[in-house]
Amino acid sequence: MIILIIKRQFVNGGLKIMPDQVITILTAGDFLSTVSANLDMMAGIFSRYFSGADNLRIVSIILMLLAFILFLFLIIILYVKSIISFLKSDQAAQNGNSILFDESNTENPGTTESEQELERELEKELERELEQARAEKQTTELEEQQELDKQKKEKQENKISEKKKKEQKKYQSEERAKTSAIDLDWKKGKINELDANRVMLDIESLQYQQSRKGLPELLGLIIDMVSRGVDDLKIAQTIMFRNQGQNAEDEILQVIEAIKDFIAMCLNDKFEQVKANAETPLPQEDEALYHLAKGDSSLALVLIEALMDENINRGASMTLGAKRDMLFQEVSNYACTFGSLAGLSDVHLATGSFELAIELAPQNVNAWSRVADMYAKAESNNKAVRAYENVLELADAEIYPQQVANAEKMLSQFYYAQGNSLQAAKLYNNSKAYYDSIGINRRLDKKEVEIIEIIESRQNEDLEATIAKILQNSDLRQFSYA
Repeated sequence: MIILIIKRQFVNGGLKIMPDQVITILTAGDFLSTVSANLDMMAGIFSRYFSGADNLRIVSIILMLLAFILFLFLIIILYVKSIISFLKSDQAAQNGNSILFDESNTENPGTTESEQELERELEKELERELEQARAEKQTTELEEQQELDKQKKEKQENKISEKKKKEQKKYQSEERAKTSAIDLDWKKGKINELDANRVMLDIESLQYQQSRKGLPELLGLIIDMVSRGVDDLKIAQTIMFRNQGQNAEDEILQVIEAIKDFIAMCLNDKFEQVKANAETPLPQEDEALYHLAKGDSSLALVLIEALMDENINRGASMTLGAKRDMLFQEVSNYACTFGSLAGLSDVHLATGSFELAIELAPQNVNAWSRVADMYAKAESNNKAVRAYENVLELADAEIYPQQVANAEKMLSQFYYAQGNSLQAAKLYNNSKAYYDSIGINRRLDKKEVEIIEIIESRQNEDLEATIAKILQNSDLRQFSYA
């Protein structure tokens, strides 16, 4: 009934609108006033209708229920109104966003195309970077592979070169062993220098060259010249000329001195007592000299070793004192003679002999000089440097000029290899001044060469007579410490 009243009022007012529009236009106050007016009207109607009734309680209850129902209906209408308002506002917002989006697209039509073009450029740039990275990687891998191939090739070449060197050294060792009665060890020493000299001779093969001989081959020439009373320096000069630089100046001088020392020991009967006390027969002096002239020092070494052993045993039984020290000093000199002759064929045997000489007489300058030479031959460079430096500390240059010059020459080579050119040049100039002063490196003139060739041509024929002449020459007794 209430709905009909509302419709009637709207029709009477001449308005034709939808119910939701009515709900939207009317306010809560208007609605309540209308309802109140209608309730008053209905109350009058009900009052007239029920005026004759006795029970007004029932009428009041009915009226309360109707009022409650109207109240619920009002709440429902308000709830529906709020829902409709919310839906309308949400739809309006969506329509506004779509309009704004359309307007933005209309105002900036090229924005999307620009972004797409930029993306395409970025993709192309990325592809170019990837291609460049791949190319660099391939180049790096190729270089690494080439480096590995190069290293493998170098290793193979080094192996082949080392194998050839070993075969060459073995061949040289076998060839040299054929010329000596004792086992020679030429695995270390002057092989590199010999090879260098050999190459030099091949280059100069079209020129006249004096034939070159090793030091063991020249022992006979030394003995022959000693028998003729030739001066030591002239002998050394001759041997240097025939040796063509295979051996150092000091080594040649030491070998000449060792041969004259051995001859002096023979002349002073140093071996007579030893041979008498020996359990096994020892070689005779002339026999030892004969083999020494042929390049074989083994028999001479046997005699010197027996002499050394006997004197060491005798010194061991003596009490400490000057006499014992003098005896050991003499044995130390014998050991130096032994080492110089042994060094012609066995560097290790010679090294042990010189070390024994130092043990018996620690101040023996010549022993220090010779053991340093052996260390250098054996390529024990650190030990050689220390030994040469010890020579310079112990030696008086006026008493031992030969040993000092040798130490300075060898140390100059070690210092030069280490990059100390200034110190190397100073030491080398000192040693060169000494060798120049004695004239050991002076070349022989034509007449001197002819004389040497004559001596060598008759050397083997006159060898026995030469040895006999030496063993009868009493002047040679005074040469040695013997």
